[in-house]
Amino acid sequence: MKLTKCLLLSVLGIVGCTSSTTPPPAGTHASTVETSTESNRTDASQLFGDFSFSIPNGWTVVNPDRKKTKAMLLLDGTTWQNAKAMIKVDVGMPAAPTAKQTAESFAKSAKGSVSPEIMDFDGEPGFIALTSSDKLTTPRMVIVLYHDGKAYLLMIGATQGIDVDDSVSHIRKSWKWN
Repeated sequence: MKLTKCLLLSVLGIVGCTSSTTPPPAGTHASTVETSTESNRTDASQLFGDFSFSIPNGWTVVNPDRKKTKAMLLLDGTTWQNAKAMIKVDVGMPAAPTAKQTAESFAKSAKGSVSPEIMDFDGEPGFIALTSSDKLTTPRMVIVLYHDGKAYLLMIGATQGIDVDDSVSHIRKSWKWN
């Protein structure tokens, strides 16, 4: 356990830790989320347990608002309620036999569609569900990955007029499984 903490602190030290807070208790929703780290370097990777990726310029890593959320990034905001865009990665047990079926299920429930494009995340196929949402309460894009028996849902929300395609591409290209 101490080795894990040291490795995590080592990675956070490279990225640049600005403050540290404990996440809110399970089952509660934080009205504010304090910034835990920020990276303006495009080559610095952030460790999020089973995976890591480089933080896109302009995005801030914040403490997740739920236990299953392993990564949470905000664009131009200090809380998800006042940010222009948000990227979250939730990790859990698969709800369907395949990642594609999970993406299809989300798309159907959100009145969206599944893109024919498949994104590669360090060797794992990512299936993309798209919606027309311009609010952070419903993702504009959900990329579903299955890896080592777990489901990874990259959820990207953005307000009207905010383009997040370059940020998603940046994360995809730098994504590494640990």
